[in-house]
Amino acid sequence: MEEQEKKVKILEMKDTEVKLEIAGEDHTLLVPLTSKLLENRQVDIATYTIKHMLTSEPVLYVKMKERDPLAAIVSAATSLASEFEDFEALYKKAAIV
Repeated sequence: MEEQEKKVKILEMKDTEVKLEIAGEDHTLLVPLTSKLLENRQVDIATYTIKHMLTSEPVLYVKMKERDPLAAIVSAATSLASEFEDFEALYKKAAIV
């Protein structure tokens, strides 16, 4: 699988809150990412908005009870990547392709 570098822009940063614009992504990434973030008990809010699918980039908003929101995002993304790799390996093993 080919990896592409994603452009992430910090729109707003506070001690326990962050707003990120993630270029080139849509619901396919943001739904599982926000779900994984909400599994973390330190995450108070994890949501995103896409003003218009054709003309705007998604904005992810994360608010923590305490701790660094960027660290929580990296942890959630790393966990998702691992889960996707595990799924891919199981799929390839089971698929008759």
